Amino acid sequence: MKQLNQREKIAVGIGGGALVLFIVFQFIVFPLTDGRAKLTKRLSSREKAVTEMRILQERYQKITQQSGSLASQLAQREPDFSLFSFLEKKAADSEVKEHIAYMKPSESLESDQFKQSQVEMKLQAVNLKKLVMFLEQAESPEHLVGIDKITIQDNTKEEGTLDVTLQMVSVDQAKGPASH
Repeated sequence: MKQLNQREKIAVGIGGGALVLFIVFQFIVFPLTDGRAKLTKRLSSREKAVTEMRILQERYQKITQQSGSLASQLAQREPDFSLFSFLEKKAADSEVKEHIAYMKPSESLESDQFKQSQVEMKLQAVNLKKLVMFLEQAESPEHLVGIDKITIQDNTKEEGTLDVTLQMVSVDQAKGPASH
């Protein structure tokens, strides 16, 4: 350093200062700002996860409440309730029983607690008034019975009558634990 003139000493000092500044920025300032950006990004992703968890929790609570209310409705229904016999009785009450071509029952397990019962019915040559009376009686929210599908066509043999295919559904308590 002693052999360098004043101008060279200033240049070496500026170069050394620039090197120190480079090292400070490269190894202290930039990593701190990068770490802060990563923390901010991680924080926002965690906030999104918490929001999604709250939404899922609300859905779970709604499903649990619905399941509880469904179980209480099932408990109020007569214990030996059968969709097939319920529909037969309503058909007799509304005078469409003699128009039944067939009734096919089936069941499907919806969950460990509940199963869905279905009865497919075919009514032939039934008049509109009797059909409406039957549908009003058969679709019963208090018994958890509803229409899943209905197809209505004109009867080609008897004028003024209809051929109807109904798929009626009901929810029942599952008898035991579901087998997987």
